[in-house]
Amino acid sequence: MNHLMKVMALVAIVSLGSSIDLQAQKKEKKAKEKKPKKEFVWELPALTKNEDFDKYLLTCDTLYHEINKYCENIAFYTVKKIEVKDENGNILESKYKVVDTTDNNRIRGTQEALVQLADIILTGTNLLLDIANISLLSATATTALPELGAMNALTYAKYLKAGPKIVQMGTQEIKQIIESCKAQAKVVKDYKNGFTEAGELKNVQGDASNLGGLDIANIETVVKTPQVYKEETTAAKEADAVAGDDNFDDLIKGL
Repeated sequence: MNHLMKVMALVAIVSLGSSIDLQAQKKEKKAKEKKPKKEFVWELPALTKNEDFDKYLLTCDTLYHEINKYCENIAFYTVKKIEVKDENGNILESKYKVVDTTDNNRIRGTQEALVQLADIILTGTNLLLDIANISLLSATATTALPELGAMNALTYAKYLKAGPKIVQMGTQEIKQIIESCKAQAKVVKDYKNGFTEAGELKNVQGDASNLGGLDIANIETVVKTPQVYKEETTAAKEADAVAGDDNFDDLIKGL
């Protein structure tokens, strides 16, 4: 009898252990299957005819679309080695150029790139100021909510959450873009200091000490046809002439 009780107790312990293990596995599986957080999407509702609340809604709408437009139209500049090859694969030229990786490694002018990077930084900085102002409008809209009436207040209360979400979304993404642009500008300036307009090292002995952070030994190579190379370098030279000679640091002075 004692033996039977011991066996039953052992079975119970094993069963309990299996149950706990099964529950743990279920929890782990549930955690893995957890749905990703939904992306915040804004849609402008019908206006309320309350001046303070409508100003808040319209500001949210403007900022949301400006932030998305800003983030969708970002160039990424770096330096790559360009090999110009004919139809037989023979290398005709080998140069180092500033390229836009978001545009199929299209060759860009150095000044063109710096001016655009400065413009992206300035635009982002102004957006951050606008984002900061929405916090004040959120407080005003909260005060105005009861003025909409009981039913409308229930309907529009959810839009008070939009302001903080737009602030969080915009602040994080724009700051990352600004920091990225500053890093890109350093690469372009290092290139400008160390290479000629033709894309060759200024120091003919190959001394790379004036290239800053550029490691030419590990720069990626891109192949282009003679026609594409000519078209892109010509367009880059023309864009540089339009961009002028303003210094990047002067363009973003005070930021």
